[in-house]
Amino acid sequence: MRKKVTLLVFSALCSLIVLSSVAIGGEDFLSVSEYWKRPVPLQRNSNFFYPEECGKCHKSQYGDWKDSLHSKAVGPGLLGQLTGTDLKSIPNDPQFAQSCYFCHAPMEEQAEMIENKSGVRGLPPQALSGGQESEKDNYIKNPNFDNKLKLSGVSCAVCHLREGKIYGPPLRKGKGQGARGKGSGEKSQISNLKSQIKDAHDGFIEKDFFEKAEFCAACHQLDEGYELNGKVLTNTYREWKKSIYSKNNITCQNCHMPDRQHLFRGIHDPEMVKRGITINAVREGSNARLVITNTGVGHFFPTYVTPVVVIKGVMLDKNDKVIARSMKEAFIGRKVNLDLSKEIFDTRIPPEKSFEFDYTVSKSYNSGKLVFEVWVYPDEFYNRFYRDLLKGKNGGFDGKEIEKAFKITEKSGYRLFREIL
Repeated sequence: MRKKVTLLVFSALCSLIVLSSVAIGGEDFLSVSEYWKRPVPLQRNSNFFYPEECGKCHKSQYGDWKDSLHSKAVGPGLLGQLTGTDLKSIPNDPQFAQSCYFCHAPMEEQAEMIENKSGVRGLPPQALSGGQESEKDNYIKNPNFDNKLKLSGVSCAVCHLREGKIYGPPLRKGKGQGARGKGSGEKSQISNLKSQIKDAHDGFIEKDFFEKAEFCAACHQLDEGYELNGKVLTNTYREWKKSIYSKNNITCQNCHMPDRQHLFRGIHDPEMVKRGITINAVREGSNARLVITNTGVGHFFPTYVTPVVVIKGVMLDKNDKVIARSMKEAFIGRKVNLDLSKEIFDTRIPPEKSFEFDYTVSKSYNSGKLVFEVWVYPDEFYNRFYRDLLKGKNGGFDGKEIEKAFKITEKSGYRLFREIL
């Protein structure tokens, strides 16, 4: 039962969907939907599979990506739950693995198993499921599986490689190898640069949808994913679409890929969070208030069920020691229980809205110092989830990988704000 619930939870958080993003309208976006057909079809002996190869020329992009969460999309948390059987390289549940790979490793070469569309019987189900008939017989071993590519997660090839050709955004004027001339001279330089780029990549195709929010919606909007309390778990694109940022054409890339840097920073990065919200703390006698306003995040803060933001108010004694009984807390986020059956609260802050935390100082220490702190725990749900797995006795998970994931999530929290009043 524990394993069944766990598969439901992780599949829901991964995707467990078909290509839901096609439901979002717009002619340009239909092109994006076709581009993001999953799994991304075989690339047929491309020279641009591995990010290290791309990094030989695109050093800054590779360096940024290497430090990003996209490069860690296939990490211990995922690997620990996609454990193989005694056949080692075969996931215990290919259908479950496919739902996760939909975003975490979308290329066909990244999947150990693929759907058996030939009608020819693949591996016998008893080999995959301990003798029990199951859906696993609908899958066969992938002859094109590349474990190195799988472990690279959401790498260069995932976003830029289709049909053996490199795709990317249009070349910017004034950027590149000296393309800074004017008039016909500038056009000539840009034309030459484009020719060089095409030669270097064995063909290069420009698409303006790389700079549109819809490009990111392929993984950050899961309309047909799991719903709880009438809301899907991944709704970031639609949150943005309803905001002033969409109306002003401030896209995901403007904030998460500034100047086309491949940083993809989000709630794990304190400086990124500080740029997105404004915190004001005031005190008048025994009454104090801390207000957090979403002044720069183009979607809800935070957008997913995985993080939680904790506001703390506490008094200090005359020796500047915390008075334990004075502690008061409030929470910002969308907290759900581990089996996803209940939404505990949803206090996320939409764009241009605020969250207010009031603190009334007790008369017994009215003259003392009040401390407001804001803590961010980006992986709060995952941390609870992995802790629960480690307490269980089910052998269907790789305990070593889950332990690694637990330690990573245990350390990801940070203090964002502190002020003494």
